[in-house]
Amino acid sequence: MKKKLAGYRNQVSARSGETISFYVHVGDEAEYRADLIRIIHGGSEEGSPGLIFEPHDSEFEGTYIGQRQPFSNGSFIWLQPSGSGLAPLSSVSFACAIFPTYRNKGRDKDKPQTIASGLAGADLVISETGHLSLVFEGRVVLAIEQPIPHNQWSFVGLSYDARANFATLHQSTRASSSVEFTSQMTQTERSSVELGVSDFNEITFAARTTIDEAGIHRPTHSFNGRIESPRLMSRVCAPDALDALVLMERPDLSDPDLEGFWDFSDEMTGRSIRDLSKNNIFGRLENLPTRAVAGFRWTGEERDWRRAPREYGAIHFHEDDIYDMKWSQSFSWTVPEDTRSGLYAARIVSGDETEYLTFFVVPKVSAPKASIAIVASTATYLSYANERARYAVDQLLGGGDMEVSPEMQMLLDTPEFGASQYESHKDRSGIHFSSYLRPLLNWRPDTTMWAMNADTALLHWLEQGDWDYDVITDHDIHRDGACLLKNYQTILTGTHPEYLSTQMFDAYETYLADGGRLMYMGGNGFYWRVAFSDDWPAAMEVRRAEGGTRAWFARPGEYHHAFNGEYGGLWRNQGRAPNSLVGVGFAAQGFSRSTYYRKTAQANNPRAAFVFKDVDDEIIGNFGLRGGGAAGEEIDRYDRSLGSPAHGLVLASSEDDAPDMLRVIEEFAVSIPHGKDPAVRADMTFFETPSGGAVFSTGSIAWSGALCHNQYDNSVAKISANVLNRFLDDTPFVFQDAT
Repeated sequence: MKKKLAGYRNQVSARSGETISFYVHVGDEAEYRADLIRIIHGGSEEGSPGLIFEPHDSEFEGTYIGQRQPFSNGSFIWLQPSGSGLAPLSSVSFACAIFPTYRNKGRDKDKPQTIASGLAGADLVISETGHLSLVFEGRVVLAIEQPIPHNQWSFVGLSYDARANFATLHQSTRASSSVEFTSQMTQTERSSVELGVSDFNEITFAARTTIDEAGIHRPTHSFNGRIESPRLMSRVCAPDALDALVLMERPDLSDPDLEGFWDFSDEMTGRSIRDLSKNNIFGRLENLPTRAVAGFRWTGEERDWRRAPREYGAIHFHEDDIYDMKWSQSFSWTVPEDTRSGLYAARIVSGDETEYLTFFVVPKVSAPKASIAIVASTATYLSYANERARYAVDQLLGGGDMEVSPEMQMLLDTPEFGASQYESHKDRSGIHFSSYLRPLLNWRPDTTMWAMNADTALLHWLEQGDWDYDVITDHDIHRDGACLLKNYQTILTGTHPEYLSTQMFDAYETYLADGGRLMYMGGNGFYWRVAFSDDWPAAMEVRRAEGGTRAWFARPGEYHHAFNGEYGGLWRNQGRAPNSLVGVGFAAQGFSRSTYYRKTAQANNPRAAFVFKDVDDEIIGNFGLRGGGAAGEEIDRYDRSLGSPAHGLVLASSEDDAPDMLRVIEEFAVSIPHGKDPAVRADMTFFETPSGGAVFSTGSIAWSGALCHNQYDNSVAKISANVLNRFLDDTPFVFQDAT
């Protein structure tokens, strides 16, 4: 079946009284029906509880006429003149530095890439043949003979004398990354041409745009690469003067012909681009290009853009960047006061197809409804959103004969929906940002048991155990911090809380310091540091710096987040390894099969007696939906050298791991075969905190997939229930100092 439905919502969580908007695309414009459901279990694998939904009344329930929504992505800047802007210019010169990173090919081979549009009514582009060109009314009127080089800085410029109808096009390719350039290649072309004039209401950088009926700028002919130091003059400049304009670090405000001087190194964390000229023609970033990247002034001496902003004066644009699809709203829902906390979806049905636009209803900070909170790992969901990488690996290993789901086929057919942070842009630079203002086709029930779907196994376990619980999200913790967590006696993580902001890490530490009880119900948690921004509230940024098991490498000098300047990468490289928080940290990954745990001698410690109440088995979790065992996929171990507490108990450890369960890359000094690696194991751990709290960690993503075995009558479910019930007991834990 070919998918025709897609959609998204404008926020990942909402509280009573808040309104969520929904945006629906129907490819054939057929009617669809919408209603509201609470998702209790989202998987349909054999042996699982299956899909379990609870219908809810809502004011949006009903039938709608479907509409095709516009697909357009690509980052760009459009200028916003204040007041009446500038009068048309009879003479104009424009110059900037560019670093092209992708040569059009395939279905894009006939599409030019726009550097700047609306200059004297014309566009400065890299043509489909790779040449710097001037395009007017759809035709090339002037071009440089030598193709412009890729992955190298060039200064490019245009001068046009409207009275003489004469244009000059110039490019100067730089031989060095130092400010003291020597020209490797300089070319200039001149011709008699008749262009228009520039009124500053049509100028954009990095794309052309069209304005749709809703007044939205839709990009086209996007540029792939970096742009730095655009300058605009109301006089004709010679080629050497064009180069000098780009090299100028500060504007000469005494020059009456200076009309635009945009500084990309200024206000780095926001979406506004300052014009330092007298005209204050500010630019606005659209679709979230990558800032805090090395420009042509970068020397390598300073790696923090906050200390040397001039060296980071470039912006990296991509034709596949996407922040906000900007679709027309289809319907909305205001959360009623008595709505139960949980995972919900606006369910969209058209013909034989069903789509789910998922979100969470969370309690107000001051009004928790339960003593238990389970944390939906929305930061991790966002990083994996629309992931295609695993499909590519599966196809390779399966010889290209793997069945393609309708959701994956839609992602392959519709690159405009954007990819995950586990993939790269067309120019092979890593995808730093992920946004939820777009269809997320794996952020839904009835897909692979990973991320959100895997976490519904925990929801259903809590439901069948008749525990009252609230659901909160990573985004809520980032916003509200420890003030949110302190409401709960016990916090349960999801199966894979891999991504945390500083605010989130701080909140967990404060919660535990104040006596909280934390059940870490997954693996590979608290791993990558990420950043959020008030200017781009729907997005998350990751910089995959230094070590780490990762899909791409951040470029040298680009390890600090643009959103807040913090150093990116692994939390363990910040001196805050997950071991210090939850006792264990990422040890290994492998996906061919899962295995079991065996109790250790420390399982007999009286401190842990409650954990194994009515559990006599030495072998734990030799069953499960995720690879056939409770220890698998991504696993964590206890390690004193990384901060695991000395008084912590390792209650059980995995054994008989699959051959593809390999140690994490950050622990390799050299690439050598390890054979039977003792550091490859999942450790179930427990420890008390000085303030009367405690932490229990499973150390495995696959743990949740074993809960439902034998209708929840099994060792994994019993251990989980024992820990939860003891954590809900008001009796303080007694801190056991190892010394």
